Amino acid sequence: MRTSIITALDIGSSFVRVLISQINNEGRLEIKGIGEIPSEGMDKGLVKDIQAVSGCIKAAVQQAEDLANCKAENIYINITGEHIRSHSVMGRISISGPLSNAPSEITEDHIAQVVNDAKNSIKTQKGFERLQILHGLPQYFDIDDQNEIYNPVNMTGYHLTSHVMLVLADITSIRNLLKCVEVAGYFVEPDHIVLSHIAAGLSTLSEDEKRLGSVLIDIGGGCCDLAFYNKGNIIQTSVTPMAGNNITRDLAIGLRTTITHAESIKIEFGSALTDNSENNPDITVDGISGRSSSNYKSSHVSMIIQSRLSEFMESCYQFIKAAYPPELITAGVVITGGTAKLKDIDSYIAELFNLPVKIGYPDLSRLSGAISRLEDPSYATAIGLIYYGMDDLKETKTSFLPKFKLGKENFLSKFYNYIKEYL
Repeated sequence: MRTSIITALDIGSSFVRVLISQINNEGRLEIKGIGEIPSEGMDKGLVKDIQAVSGCIKAAVQQAEDLANCKAENIYINITGEHIRSHSVMGRISISGPLSNAPSEITEDHIAQVVNDAKNSIKTQKGFERLQILHGLPQYFDIDDQNEIYNPVNMTGYHLTSHVMLVLADITSIRNLLKCVEVAGYFVEPDHIVLSHIAAGLSTLSEDEKRLGSVLIDIGGGCCDLAFYNKGNIIQTSVTPMAGNNITRDLAIGLRTTITHAESIKIEFGSALTDNSENNPDITVDGISGRSSSNYKSSHVSMIIQSRLSEFMESCYQFIKAAYPPELITAGVVITGGTAKLKDIDSYIAELFNLPVKIGYPDLSRLSGAISRLEDPSYATAIGLIYYGMDDLKETKTSFLPKFKLGKENFLSKFYNYIKEYL
């Protein structure tokens, strides 16, 4: 019988988070189990130690399984890192019909064919030999001389053109990630690997933000993931290989303390804005390995934080400025991820970017169960993976069009899985 379990496995540079959910009789997702383990062996989205990462995965999944009282199945995992590439391509097919001189009706099979044609076009270009396509995201379609059509099914024409954004990842990075899950004793379908940007966007962005133009910045431990949305679609992505862990390491060096203590100081006393007012208390900082403690002003802590934060936020801003006209970012900036909880970070980025900024908390309206713990930007990617998985199940019953992963190879894979599950 088809499983109703959907498992999210968010493998980050700071934490490995697991959510086990089940679709209840009302069609809602009920969170059954949650697992969270500090991450080891990951840095900037890349696997550095397979044994360490697999150990964290196993511990986090087992923690969630114990709470859920069921096994983790139908696992979706995220991927990010500097190796991620987004590339715009076009596909084009002729629409054959019974009469060669008459236009024909476009079907979902035509949609799959034209998107596959766009995917295949990348294989002939140099520089993409070691990259694997994760997603093919249709932006819009053209039918003959009619442009920017978003759903061409049942329309008629002679030629169909697709404008597709492909998301590609390094083959080695993908295989290392899957190997970590395999060593931990679990299995992930190849098409269950989801770009972190997409997962975070599914859980934090409203339809208005996607339509009117917005920038999503997921600031985790190892990377800043940037995604640009407009007209309802994700149109470009970028990864900056610096984030919260860089701030923590700078604090550990500047305050001469341990990484663990630096992280707690960042959370409790840190701010993205330097406070030079009289309300500037002393902070006692533990020394390393039994050395004597020291006292620092809270403004000194904020200065260290702001120095590193400004470095990678400036990098993000320059990319945004070069790639996307600010006047098209109508809805502004949404920041999410663990580092989004840093005090005053929204005010700092709003001043730097000169755009409205808000903290992106995950939308929990599609969930039930013990979900109060999930009202946290740190869980944006994990919740997005759950939503992605649910939409994936719906897609197998409906159409190729609404989802990102169009193509003959995905259809055959899902058909095979259908036969395996039911027969």
